[in-house]
Amino acid sequence: MIRRLGRLLKPLLLAVLTLAVLPCVVEFWLRWQEFRIGRPILSGDLKDELVAPSWKTHYQLKPSRRIAIKNPDTGEVFETQTNSFGLRGSEPALPKPLDTIRVVVLGDETVLGLEVADDETFAVRLQELLTAAWRRPVEVINAAVPGDCPLISALRLRHELAALRPDLVICHFDMSDVADDYSLRRLTVLGRGDEPLECPHPLLEKPVRGVGEKVGDHFLSARFAQRKLADFWRTKRPEEFTDDIDSPLGKYAWVMDDPPNWSQYIQQAFSGLADVHRTASLSESRLLITTCPAPWQVSARASSGRGVREACGIPDDTVYQSDLPFRLLADSEYVKQRGLVVCDSSTVFREASNSDQLFLNNAPRLSAAGHNLYATTVARFLVENSHTLPPPTANGNGPRAIERR
Repeated sequence: MIRRLGRLLKPLLLAVLTLAVLPCVVEFWLRWQEFRIGRPILSGDLKDELVAPSWKTHYQLKPSRRIAIKNPDTGEVFETQTNSFGLRGSEPALPKPLDTIRVVVLGDETVLGLEVADDETFAVRLQELLTAAWRRPVEVINAAVPGDCPLISALRLRHELAALRPDLVICHFDMSDVADDYSLRRLTVLGRGDEPLECPHPLLEKPVRGVGEKVGDHFLSARFAQRKLADFWRTKRPEEFTDDIDSPLGKYAWVMDDPPNWSQYIQQAFSGLADVHRTASLSESRLLITTCPAPWQVSARASSGRGVREACGIPDDTVYQSDLPFRLLADSEYVKQRGLVVCDSSTVFREASNSDQLFLNNAPRLSAAGHNLYATTVARFLVENSHTLPPPTANGNGPRAIERR
């Protein structure tokens, strides 16, 4: 009887022991892999390594960080860093040198350019081009953060960048900014005149989390299991396209040839440009608004890697020819009434002979060639039209124009 009971319990005990030991083995293996490669292996997204919640600007780049990044197309690994301001690039000098024209670039992941090396980004190429054209020192500071839109850029300029005292602020407007503005505006604290004051991240206001999240904080194996389960669920139950602005698959719906009526959301997003203009004026900086097209506004084959377009709600082999988004930006009341200047690079991108190569294949972002073309277009625009920008002041000591050379 005892032997028979032992034979019955032996498989059960082995199964229980296996279930108890296996997570420990997986946890040890994951920890060893992180130690071996020197970085988190379950981040999946660069944002998880470089971006942190903020009380003022929703998200911020972690200051004084150095991380290794892999180009999604070539697999080339390179390093980049943030400075003490939490901005990509080297440390800016304080106070600003008297003989230097300082330019601060605001925007999202498009101009941040984490997929390309430092010397290939829009900011670095623009600095090189303007220095050569104006024949004087020009410093272009990359103040872009993933997920930013003009609403958050105004807050970033107000709370984090005022000490830099830029002569010129360039605010990149991205095609995804309409959806980003919609999702972030509800979290933004407004002043008496409806000006944005801060946009605290919900994680900072709600420290109590669920049991699953607490377990995931301590055990890599728990996060690994959660991710695999989520991937399995997405594979079995893929999301269907919708033009709802609340859906991640609908964030680009307004750029389609037959767009939904997002006029209210579009105007709200454009109002963020007025906030940037007001904030830039407080630091006696001039403002230039720039924009470039999304991959599917240029070529049917751009950013056509596996799952890239599907994740953005864009059908394969599709290109949207409508120029309505760019006309709406140029004709916006927030632009016209304030005499703001817009540099629209969409025509240059669409007429480029290498349009497919201006974007990465495995990410919906600008390639090194795209960053170069965007910087070249903006630099040419500034050289030819800088006389239309009112002169900024430098270091608070009096006016100094950005001269046309």
